[in-house]
This record gives sequence, structure tokens and C-alpha cells, in this order.
Amino acid sequence: MTLRLKLFLLIAGITVFPATGVTAVALWRDVQRGQELLYREGAMLAATVAPGASRFVVVDGARPEARDAIEVMLQRLLRSAPLERAWAVDRSGAVIACASTTGEGDCPPGMPSAFAPAESPVQALRRLLEPEGIVASAPLLRDEAVVGAIRIAYAHEEVVGSARRLAWSAAVVAGFWILLGQAFGAILFAGIARSITRVVEAAEQLAEGEQGLQLDVPQDRELADLVVAFNRMSARLKARRDENERLIGELEARVAQKTREVLRADRLATLGGIAAGFAHELGNSLNVIRGYTGVVLRELPEDHANKPDLEAVKRETKRAASLMERFLVFARSKVTTTQRQSIEPVVREAVEVVGPAAAQAKVETSVEVEGGVPPIQADAELLRQAFLNLGVNAIQAMQPGGGKLTVKLRRDGTGLVVEFQDSGPGMDAEVQKHVFEPFYTTKASGTGLGLAIVRQAAETHGGTVEVESAPGRGALFRVRLPGEERKT
Repeated sequence: MTLRLKLFLLIAGITVFPATGVTAVALWRDVQRGQELLYREGAMLAATVAPGASRFVVVDGARPEARDAIEVMLQRLLRSAPLERAWAVDRSGAVIACASTTGEGDCPPGMPSAFAPAESPVQALRRLLEPEGIVASAPLLRDEAVVGAIRIAYAHEEVVGSARRLAWSAAVVAGFWILLGQAFGAILFAGIARSITRVVEAAEQLAEGEQGLQLDVPQDRELADLVVAFNRMSARLKARRDENERLIGELEARVAQKTREVLRADRLATLGGIAAGFAHELGNSLNVIRGYTGVVLRELPEDHANKPDLEAVKRETKRAASLMERFLVFARSKVTTTQRQSIEPVVREAVEVVGPAAAQAKVETSVEVEGGVPPIQADAELLRQAFLNLGVNAIQAMQPGGGKLTVKLRRDGTGLVVEFQDSGPGMDAEVQKHVFEPFYTTKASGTGLGLAIVRQAAETHGGTVEVESAPGRGALFRVRLPGEERKT
């Protein structure tokens, strides 16, 4: 039997409970209505005797012959209806005459003002449980004044006997169904609770850290679905816990590696500072050597045998000094001075500066500026150096055959983009991976610092630099600069 069928039977049993209750309420309402009808019938019966009895009663009390005359009327009334007793009272409530099936002394006195007392449901219920009949009355009128009353009392069994039996039968039936439904529901819920309790206990064990817990699948299909879902969840939790442990292990290994890299970078930064100091001092010495070499060359005659050697010394000294200067530009921690300005003059000036070299290398240059390019917060000197490096690299890449260099300045959202497109030989994917790394170069006489300086300038402004190229298709260097103001 599936859980769905069990719940259906349980609901059916529970539905019987209110149905039985409604039946009991309906029976109870019938009992109340029956008693109300008896009140009205009794009042009508009493009213049939009242006109004749009122001739023997006056305002001051009953006449001497009233008892016998009224008692005869009352006896006829008892024989005409299933009454227990009937009696007459005067205005003061004293009994005038009484007719009873059990004895004359059973007629209680009472004021004639309480002719039809209102009954509550509690009184009607109490009449079912206690031997109490229904008393009805009708007034005795003389000269339009109340001088007494005729009262009748129905026998208790006549009033509530059948109703009480019917009510008790309904109560027994309702009680039987209630007990049966409760017992059946208790059995069903006990079975359901056992399976759910096992799932709850297993969930607590999972919360305490037990891994891979699996429960036996019950026969009930719905509970089986619940247990299967729990087993699946437990298996997934175990798999995810294992995956988390693996990731934590990898993360710890990466943290350890990054820690070593940070320490190494710190040492390299220290060595870089020392190297920058050495480079500065060596640059000064090289400038001194180049100066004295120039003096000696001016004093030597043109045909002196040592003049070519000194010229070689001067040339290599100049080259070494240039390399030291580039290294210092890259390694020096320069404080940038930025201001809100347009980049177009900086771009045009950089292209103009490399113009003579481009003409000598047979390279055609052009500048294209898109309208609406926003000004940005920038260090013009630092960007000028970066753009010069991009221009020089492009011209050198197109030697000796020449080509075309196109520089574009356009808007990019709130920022801008500067593109240097050349028609040179291009580069493969491996070169593109390392082209911005310091001291990486494919030129025989290159230093490998030009594009590293470009990237440093772009990142200093919060931007980026990227390259798109393919062998034989030229190269496109794209510098992106943001339009937001930056604090330096």
C-alpha cells in the first residue's frame, strides 16, 4: 500500500468525523425544534381550558366552587393529550386545582406571569440528560386582566424519549468512527514517522561530518523517493567535500607558491633598486668617457692611426649610455603628474617626431582622429615616450622595404583607444606572448625595453596595451586609456 493510498484513507476517515458531527448537530436541532413545537402545542391545549376556568376566578382569588369545576376541566385535558399533569393557579401563584396521573400534590405553585419562558440550548441539552418535562401555560383573563393561569406538563419520556435515544445512537456512531479513525491514523503516522525519523537522524549525522551515509529504501513509493533523494544528496555532499578538500589542497599549494614568488619579487625589487643605482653611476661614467673621447678625436689629425679605434670607443660608449638610459626609464619609480587634457596633440607630436626616420625608411605615415574623443587625466610626457616607442618599433619593423604606418585615435566608451597599425612582416603567436616582457627582443641590436615601457605607461594610467598580428600581415598595437579621473 502506497503512502498516497494511506493518506487517502486517512483523509476519508477524517471526512467522516465532521460528517458525523454535522449529523449530530442536525439531530440536535430537530430535538430543539420538537421541544419548541411541544411548547406551542401545550400553550394551545391550556388555552382551550382557560376560557371556561376564567369564569371561576376573579381578581381577588378563586370562587369556592372553582376547585371542583376546574379540576373536571383539567381531567378532560389530561385524557385528551399525553400529559403528566395539569393545574390552575391564581394571580398570587397559589394552586387552585390540580389533576395529575401521579398524585394531587405534584402541582407546583408559581406566578402566572411566566407563561412561556425562553430556553437556551443548554436547557434543552440538560433535559436530554435529566428527568425534566416541558411545562406550558395559558393565561386566565377576566375583564381583560390576568387573574391566573392554566399550566400543563408533558411527561419526560413523551418529550425527549425518542430524541434522546436517537441522539445517543448518533453519539455512539460518531464515537466509533472517531476512535477507529484515530487508531487508523495513529498506525499510518507511526509508519510515516519512522521513515522520516530515520531521515532526520541521518541528516543530523551528515551535519556532524559523517560522509557517504546511505539509507535503506522503504517500500512506500513517496517515502522511497524521499530516501532516494537523501541518498543522492549525501553522495553529492561527499563528492563536493572531496572536491573542496582537493581545491583547498591546491589553494594551499598555490598560496605557498605565491608566497615564495612574493618573497622572490621582493628580493628582485631590492636587486632592481641596486641595479638602477649601478646603472645610474655607470651611465655617468660612460658619459664622461664619451666626452673625453670626443675631445681627443677633435685634437687628433684626420690621418692618425688611432682615430678609428677612438671613434669605435665613442660609438659603443654612446650605445651603452643609451641602453643605460632606457633601463633607467623602465626601472625608475617615476611620480606621474597628470592633468585633464586632450591626447590628440600628444599623438600628432609623436608621429611628427618619427617623421624624418620614417621618410628615410620609406615609410608613409598618417594620423586619423575620430570626432568627439574625450579628454582624459594623463601624463603627457609619459604617453609621448610610449607613442614614440611604438612609432620607432613600427618603422624599424618595415625596414628596409618601407611600408605604411597608420595611427588612429578614437573614442572607446568614456575613454579612448590609440592604434598603431603597420604593414610590416608581423609576428607569430609565440612572439606575441613575450613581446611586452622586459629585455625580450627579436632585433640584433635591440634592448627589449621599448614595448615594456609602453605597457608600463599604459598601466600607470589605468589602461592596457595589446597586440594583434600574424606573419606577413603587419602588426596592430592598441593602447586603451580610461576616461575616469585617477588619483596619482
